Amino acid sequence: MNKSETSSLLSIPSEYESIIQFVAQEAIKEAVGIYQKQMNHTLNEKVKLPILWDEFTEIHNNCISEANKIFFEKIIGSPTQIENFVEVLSETISKSKEEFTKINSDELTTYNENIANDNWERYVKIGLNQETLFESNDEFQKALKAFESAYEKSMMKSPEAAKVIASYMQNQYSDAIDYMTQLGRMNAELAKAMKAKEEAETLQLEALAREEEFRREIEAQKHEREESERNFKMKMEELQANIDQQNKSHEEMKE
Repeated sequence: MNKSETSSLLSIPSEYESIIQFVAQEAIKEAVGIYQKQMNHTLNEKVKLPILWDEFTEIHNNCISEANKIFFEKIIGSPTQIENFVEVLSETISKSKEEFTKINSDELTTYNENIANDNWERYVKIGLNQETLFESNDEFQKALKAFESAYEKSMMKSPEAAKVIASYMQNQYSDAIDYMTQLGRMNAELAKAMKAKEEAETLQLEALAREEEFRREIEAQKHEREESERNFKMKMEELQANIDQQNKSHEEMKE
């Protein structure tokens, strides 16, 4: 075999590898595009933000299923190569998901902040004016409870809602307690005890919010991993069926 023939043969695997890489890039690009397009369409046209996280997760799962369908229909290569391409797809979609997650999170925060602000003015702030000042600590405490109850009924339950009320306990509550103390409606010891109580509740709410965010992320990863494994298994079965059919055809040709 001369040098030219040898070079030609050696180039075949390299050319095939280039095809595999090109197809993978295009499959990933198309799948991510499908995911982004469907998420945008659903979040901007089919629903009104903010939405609860369970609904967001359902929308995300539906969109990623469509993306995976496109990806696994087009992808080629060895099992190891396909596994690597799946990882790239997962990382790329995760980055895109983060953008949509932030949009809904910001909307949830704004919504719950507005609810908190309206109820704070209605139940608490009105009693912190000189003309309508709370007559006693008991009246002040009842106003805080009324605020919390009204907020809980109207909020959109989420880590964002917990963070909003935690922020109020840390800031607005503290300022209100200081104001009541300055005007003699509350003694220093009681004020100190109230602040300690609110600080403890704030830490608890923040911890619960982090725990809920972590739980949601773990469940999402579990769902995506299981679906990816299911699709990968089906792709391997498809490849094996093609190999079996080719082997059968070769045997028939020999006969």
